[in-house]
Amino acid sequence: MAHFVPLPDRDGPIGAARMWINPDHVVSLVPKLSRDETHHILRVEIKLVGSPAFDAWLGTFKTGDEANAGWAAFLGTLSLPPSIRLERGSGRSKDADA
Repeated sequence: MAHFVPLPDRDGPIGAARMWINPDHVVSLVPKLSRDETHHILRVEIKLVGSPAFDAWLGTFKTGDEANAGWAAFLGTLSLPPSIRLERGSGRSKDADA
């Protein structure tokens, strides 16, 4: 049976999903961290088999550490190792230059 992971709906109630994806179809994930005046905004660029890449909102956090925890939680839902951490405020993973 397929395993589906929800992508949060930024405009919906907490826990609402905008879309569900099958982790077996994920080709690439690119974490993107941006900031407004008070928050860290975590998005992910997702490329699925047979579709163009698209951005999904993962959450708004008070600190970079909370955003890192949000990223690790998202990777956990995909059953991927949470070894990819965001550099604070850069929107790039530490492994991006490796």
